[in-house]
Amino acid sequence: YSTRPTQPTPFELRNTYSTLLESKMISDTVIMHSGEFKIFLGDKANPELQAKIKVIRKTNRQLTDNQLKLRIVEIVRDFFNINNWEFGETFYFTELSSKIQNELAADVHLVVLVPQYPQHNFGDLYQIYIREDEIIQVDVGVEDIEIIESANPTNLKQR
Repeated sequence: YSTRPTQPTPFELRNTYSTLLESKMISDTVIMHSGEFKIFLGDKANPELQAKIKVIRKTNRQLTDNQLKLRIVEIVRDFFNINNWEFGETFYFTELSSKIQNELAADVHLVVLVPQYPQHNFGDLYQIYIREDEIIQVDVGVEDIEIIESANPTNLKQR
């Protein structure tokens, strides 16, 4: 997660996918350009896509706060495994929050996503549209997970 891959040149794309060019029909047109990563959550994401995952714990919890944060980071990274995503696939936070709550049912009461961008409000990042030449990836660490006591307007960044 520390470095982004370099984009291939048109020449490299042409060489790598030459079999597609050789097998195309006369009326076919093959356009090759590299895709892009759309980074979500952490400091490496564009400011409009930076957010915190906020969690309300259950009272009869089994994990410590740090253990819980580490497990959530693992779940989020697994959810965003590049093999699970297609170019242009829309992200829905409800799918991620369901996965977190299902896997940590004994510890987690509620999972919400709160944007960090000043002009965004609660709910603005619950659905992220991805262009057809983009694929979503995550930059997440324990610093992107916050444990809160309640879901109040201040914690949720509501107007």
